[in-house]
Amino acid sequence: MKRAGIALVLLAGACTATPTPDRDNLAAALQRYSGMPVAPLALVHIGCQAISGEANVFACRWRQLEGRYWHGWQSRLSHAGENWQIVGEPSRRP
Repeated sequence: MKRAGIALVLLAGACTATPTPDRDNLAAALQRYSGMPVAPLALVHIGCQAISGEANVFACRWRQLEGRYWHGWQSRLSHAGENWQIVGEPSRRP
């Protein structure tokens, strides 16, 4: 039981090391980029990784509901304070 607790603490710490936008922040960044409304509830499985050599720029992936289907997307996002901004054009994940 103690080992499982330690593993969970270590995993939780690893997950919080890289900033990741929540649904609202990602929806706002996508809306600013495209000029089209994006519903925060249409965004799930959001994850980002730091890009070595680039401060405050992250490679991010998410799934987005389009019509009746979920599609995987990816893009680079920059982070400043609580604001996220799309860097480059989002593309569909293979």
